Amino acid sequence: MSSIPLPIDCVIGINYICNSRCVMCDIWKIKSFPELLPEEYLKLPASLLDVNISGGETFLRKDIPEVIRAVRTACPQARVVISTNGFMPAFIEQQMKKILEIDPTIGVAISIDGVGAMHETVRRIPDAYKKSTETLERLQSLGMKNLRFAFTIIPENVTHFSKVYDDACERRIQFTHSYAQSSDNYFGGIHIMNDPDLRVLRQQYEHIIGRELQSWNLKRWARAFYAYSLYRFINEKKQVLNNDPGTRFFFMASDGVVYPSVVHNYAMGNLKNFNSWGELWNSEEAETARAKVRTEGKPAWMICTARTAIKKHPWQVASWVVKNKFFGLELV
Repeated sequence: MSSIPLPIDCVIGINYICNSRCVMCDIWKIKSFPELLPEEYLKLPASLLDVNISGGETFLRKDIPEVIRAVRTACPQARVVISTNGFMPAFIEQQMKKILEIDPTIGVAISIDGVGAMHETVRRIPDAYKKSTETLERLQSLGMKNLRFAFTIIPENVTHFSKVYDDACERRIQFTHSYAQSSDNYFGGIHIMNDPDLRVLRQQYEHIIGRELQSWNLKRWARAFYAYSLYRFINEKKQVLNNDPGTRFFFMASDGVVYPSVVHNYAMGNLKNFNSWGELWNSEEAETARAKVRTEGKPAWMICTARTAIKKHPWQVASWVVKNKFFGLELV
């Protein structure tokens, strides 16, 4: 069997325990789920350039500093971002002091699904917005610069999409977003009908993409293209670019099972059962999963897989940026 190129991007779920009650996710209903020991993460490939540490609520795993140390050791080139709901401000600050000693460049993405009461409506936790923004302010007080708000589009909060974007801009932090999608191997296996008002959604995207294109920053232009491509995906359920689930990207659950992505429920193998990443990645089970992605896989578009696709098609992205920055935005 020929060797498959090593992945450059991944999402790693380090636990499935959560202290939120999100309307678009059922992970919080899971009471217990196996977790890899920190040393198992030393098997991750050194080829990784982007690693998202996800959960559950990541900071409910009390040995998260040891997990980060193992990931950083295995993947010295990777940009690492921890996702959190931010509902434990003091404890997160305490843990981040330890983590910053391991990786001073690490990022944190705080989930914000609306400004004020809307965030509480989506997360179903009292004072959700206050707790999350307090966590942000505590991390800023530690001198952290690699911080962002992460927004998830659902029908209930679509009118707050641009409000959270503007909130992030005012706080001088980054902004990222996703569209809630059904999954058998993540989000607690929830299957949802996510049909936001498309007229409102278009208005929200016009505001956000327009603001990103006004800048003279290449990274913000790439984010504008990602926003455009996700808007197209929500409307057409088609990917603007080919992405690479199971080749340049993977998702790994907290028990060590590797999947092509969070929405492709084809197990590629369990990292615990292999001596190295290469053995898993080139295994017969992994190749079977890739074949199923090609023949059975449903369309999926999220920042983690879009990132690799954008890197593969720089001229197509650049052409879109030039056209829409200088000749007017078209969301067609």
